[in-house]
Amino acid sequence: GQQQGHSVTLNLKDADISALIETVSDVTGRNFIVDPRVKAKINVVSASPMTPDAVYETFLSILQVYGFAAIPAGNATKIVPETNARQDGGSVEEVRGAPDDEIITRVVDIENVPAAQLVPILRPLVPQWGHLAAYSPSNMLIISDRAANIRRLDRIIAEIDRAGDDDIQLVRLEHASASEVVEILSS
Repeated sequence: GQQQGHSVTLNLKDADISALIETVSDVTGRNFIVDPRVKAKINVVSASPMTPDAVYETFLSILQVYGFAAIPAGNATKIVPETNARQDGGSVEEVRGAPDDEIITRVVDIENVPAAQLVPILRPLVPQWGHLAAYSPSNMLIISDRAANIRRLDRIIAEIDRAGDDDIQLVRLEHASASEVVEILSS
C-alpha cells in the first residue's frame, strides 16, 4: 500500500481480496490470519485519502458484504467465512452469481451535513445484503452495493450534500414506498 503521510486512497478494481488485506495490514499495522476459503474479487473506490481507522472500517464493510468476518485473536485478526450465516440466507451466493452487476464498495466524503444523518434516508435504497455505514470521525459514508445502485446513490448524496439545509424538505410518504418514489423521480 502507498502511504502518504498517514492516509491512503483505496482504489482497487477487480482485485483479489488478498491484495486488499495486505494493504489494510500495511496501513493499520494489524496482523491478519486469513482462512484459505476467504476468496473474492473486490472493487473499492475512495475519492480521497483516508485515515488508517477509516480504511479499517471500509475493510470490515467489504468483508461483511462478501460473507466474511474479522475475529480478533490475540495480537492478530482472523478473517474467516461467516458461517453463522447472520446474513440473510442465500445473499452471498446471489451476489456471486451476478458478475454483470459488479459489487462495489464506495467511500463517499460528505461535506455539508453529518454523514450519520444520511444513513436513515439512504438505508431503504440499499438492498438487505448491501452495506451502508457512516464513519463519523471523517464524515464519510461507506456503501457496498451493485455498481448501478451506487451511481444512483451518488447522485442522491450529491443532491442532499450540496443543498443548504433550507433547500431540503423531508416528505413523509403515506401511500408509496420511498424506493418507488425515487424510481419515479430519477426517471
